[in-house]
Formats: sequence, structure tokens, C-alpha cells
Amino acid sequence: NNMPFDPRTLLAVAASFCLALILTPLVRAFARRFGFVAVPKTDRWHKKPTAMLGGVAIWLAVVITSSTFSLHIVYGKQILLASTFLFFVGLVDDLLHIKPYQKLIGQILGAAYVVYYGLTLPWTSSMLVNMALAIFWLIGITNAINLLDNMDGLASGIAVIAAGFLALSFVNSGQYTEALILLIFAGGLLGFLIYNSNPASIFMGDCGSMFVGFFLASSALINLS
Repeated sequence: NNMPFDPRTLLAVAASFCLALILTPLVRAFARRFGFVAVPKTDRWHKKPTAMLGGVAIWLAVVITSSTFSLHIVYGKQILLASTFLFFVGLVDDLLHIKPYQKLIGQILGAAYVVYYGLTLPWTSSMLVNMALAIFWLIGITNAINLLDNMDGLASGIAVIAAGFLALSFVNSGQYTEALILLIFAGGLLGFLIYNSNPASIFMGDCGSMFVGFFLASSALINLS
């Protein structure tokens, strides 16, 4: 499989990066214009009100690029659908501020969906326990990324590193399309990171952290399932 040296690979990653690079300032302008900004609080490390909704740019970059290059992987469709669902749950939270338990219900639904389609953590001999572990993992990682989105470049930086390592592990097992999707994802994050690194002019918001966290957590289960 000579996929790694296919010029389309580089093109896809560059496309995702450029899309995020172009879309992020547009989203930032929109967020500022309509007042979707994070006002400095004690638990956030930024000094001035910062635009939210950066996740919109990340999500668009990843979805547009992976559909344009029509990449098909096992569970790929389910992962993208569930991550998109969580993107919208996060977006509703960014715009309307829903309660934590309502977000959790959304996360459980997204996790249950991909687990139903076969993503699991095969650590025990009981299928039910494995499914429960997978749901716990998916929700845990999604919330971990969500909590990291309070420092400039932290959530996106860690997500880029995680996506890079996952892509490497896919390349090692000869799964080049899976690796490419993670590199497209990393490309979108990098394009956003340029505006999100210190001093950040935009945060990814819940729509970003929920999408990014869930996408990473579910991609990590592909090889195990």
C-alpha cells in the first residue's frame, strides 16, 4: 500500500490546515460581533474578553476536507456523525449555556451510538463491561479536552500531539487512510492553533472541545475494537 507517499495525502492535510486558517478569523469576527466571548474569570488564564466558537472552524475544516477526499475507514462514518452530534451539543451550550447534566446526556448518546456500532474497549471477557468501559472512556476524554480549553493553546496543542501519535500508530499497523484522517484532523487543529496560541484571540469553546475530544477518543478505539 503506497498510500503514505500519495501526493493527495499532503494535499488533504494542507487543505484542512488552510481551511481552518481562513475560517478561524471569520468565526472570530462573528463571535465578537454577536458577543460570543469568554470574559476573563479566575479559572481562565486570559486577560481580555476572548472570542469563543473556534470549534466551528475546526469542525468545518475536518468535515469538508474528509468529505472532499471521500475517505472511507471502518467506523469512520459513525465517528464523524457522533463527533458532529457532540459538536452541535457543544454549540448549543456555547450559545445558550445548557446545564452540565444536559451536556452529559448528549455525550452518553454520542458514546452509546459508536459503541452500538462496534467500537469498544476489549479489556474483559464481558461484552457489557467492555461497552460500559468504552462509554466511560469516550465521555472521560471528551470532558478532559473540555476542561483543558481554559488556557491559550492548551486543548488544541494537546489534541494535535495526540492526533499525531494516533496517526503514527495507524501508519505502523498499515492503516494509512485512518492515519490520514487523523492528520487532516491535526491539520485543522494546527490552523486554529495559530490564533489560539498565546495570546489567544479565540477559544474553541464547547463546540470545539466536545468535537475534538470525542473524535480523538473514538479514533483511539478503532484498532482495539
